[in-house]
Amino acid sequence: MKKEDEKLGGWEAEMAETGVDFYSLYELIIEVRWEGEGIEDELEQFFSSFPFTQVGGSGHAADVTLHFAATDTPLKTPYSQVTPLSFYDLSIYEMGGSVYISDGLSSFYAQPQAGMGQITLYGRGKESHRVSKHNLFLVGLFHLLPYQNLYHLHAAGLVRDEKGYLFIGESGSGKSSLSLSLVRQGWRYLSDDVLLFRPSMNGVEALSFRKQFFLDPALSRHYHEISAHLEETPYGDDTKQLFDVESVYPDQFSSNCFPRILIFTRIVPHAESALVPIDRASVMVRLMQQSATLFFNRQVVRAHADALKRLLYQTTHYQLFAGVDLREDPAKISEILGCHE
Repeated sequence: MKKEDEKLGGWEAEMAETGVDFYSLYELIIEVRWEGEGIEDELEQFFSSFPFTQVGGSGHAADVTLHFAATDTPLKTPYSQVTPLSFYDLSIYEMGGSVYISDGLSSFYAQPQAGMGQITLYGRGKESHRVSKHNLFLVGLFHLLPYQNLYHLHAAGLVRDEKGYLFIGESGSGKSSLSLSLVRQGWRYLSDDVLLFRPSMNGVEALSFRKQFFLDPALSRHYHEISAHLEETPYGDDTKQLFDVESVYPDQFSSNCFPRILIFTRIVPHAESALVPIDRASVMVRLMQQSATLFFNRQVVRAHADALKRLLYQTTHYQLFAGVDLREDPAKISEILGCHE
């Protein structure tokens, strides 16, 4: 074992495993091993928010292997001399091809090229809110999946009449409120914020990765039915709350689509909203900006960029300037989109 791996926590030479399960994720096989009393109960917190399907039996050839373990010893920062990256309120350390991710209590240690991840839960992770555990798992997988031809995109995915729409933009640019409005009007949804995408013989396919929405609770003034289903997040930020879409709008989830329309969102102080075409060069830059894992995984950066380029060429692109009219009447998004189909 390399010295830097020992500092990161590395792999236990002889894990006292108490269980093994297999999951599928878009044709990938994920082998999950765990040890420690009560840790099975915690696994549900990690897998329930993602489109994993448990597959029975053994004998599967795993594409990715995840080890879960519990500890009562508080985690220590692995490299005090290294300034970590910060993403989703997590600290991310990289060295020698390995990645260490921590929320301050639990950690995800990844060896991306080997397709292996070790998740260590402090106190079985019970001190962490499920959103924290969700984000830890999410970002750990972001580092592993590009080696399996699956890439991350910060975007909302919606489907109508078999046509895929991606709404792309920074946090606070209106993706979630637009998504909620369209779902309420009968559109199918993949996610309001986090997608995977992969190139194939048929084109670039968008895949759901986070099913719950994170919404501004002020939206309940437009949609009273969501009020009782909003859950506070652990970050002391009352501008976003967790929303289980299925509980209010059942049977509208879609696991995948082939995007045909890209819409970059931006909130503006104008009275009226506008949807205007934008050029390909600008689109490529914006796609790269909203695909953070492009910069996390240097070894796969070319493949990642090539996949974005293919997405660029299979879609039509617009900039949405979301004005006061759209904020006051979110349902107006259908009217705006209808002018450009």
